[in-house]
Amino acid sequence: MIRTTSTRGFSLTEMLVALGVLSLGALLLAGTVGRVGYGLAVWEHDDARAADVAAAEFTLRQRLSAMQPVHDTQAGGGVVDVAGRTEAIDFVAPAPDRDAPDALRRYRLLRDAGGNLVLFSLSTLDVHTDPHGVATQGWKPETLLGGIAHMDIRYWGRDPGAGTRRSALPMLVRISVRFPDGDTRVWPDLVIRPRAAVPEPCPEDSPCAAPGGQV
Repeated sequence: MIRTTSTRGFSLTEMLVALGVLSLGALLLAGTVGRVGYGLAVWEHDDARAADVAAAEFTLRQRLSAMQPVHDTQAGGGVVDVAGRTEAIDFVAPAPDRDAPDALRRYRLLRDAGGNLVLFSLSTLDVHTDPHGVATQGWKPETLLGGIAHMDIRYWGRDPGAGTRRSALPMLVRISVRFPDGDTRVWPDLVIRPRAAVPEPCPEDSPCAAPGGQV
């Protein structure tokens, strides 16, 4: 007896149903991949913005902690060449490692009219630019961060002296930055202790006076 085997193919209806299921699965998979890709792009964008803030704080910590007391003969001698205001600070510190060895630099940190956090620098050997003038023409600008709504600088230490010029290096410098509404960036308060500052009791109203707040 000869046994025969017959094969049955798919009907047209079954083929259409299978194609429909495959198409739906492909659409769902594409949508999921798209959402994941968008999420990764947003995460990478936010991560890059956070890295910009961290880089700006790192630069400021390096420069301000290296602040040095340089006597200014033009101001009458015996005056530490540091000017501290709530909206800006002028100080003297060594040049960055990438420019070393070099002469000391004058630095000026401020928020410019465009909302940028800018650190200006000027060689102490420069005789063509007035280091105490309001204008920054002749200074080399380094934009640390953009889109700043407000910056506030506070100082702790001995009496700053007449006007904005200080008679001694501040014991602590705190820099606070606020971003515009809707900006998701976060600026942790930056508190810096200049290494060359003459030691003195921790001011009662300073961050280091708080329990566990030694910096």
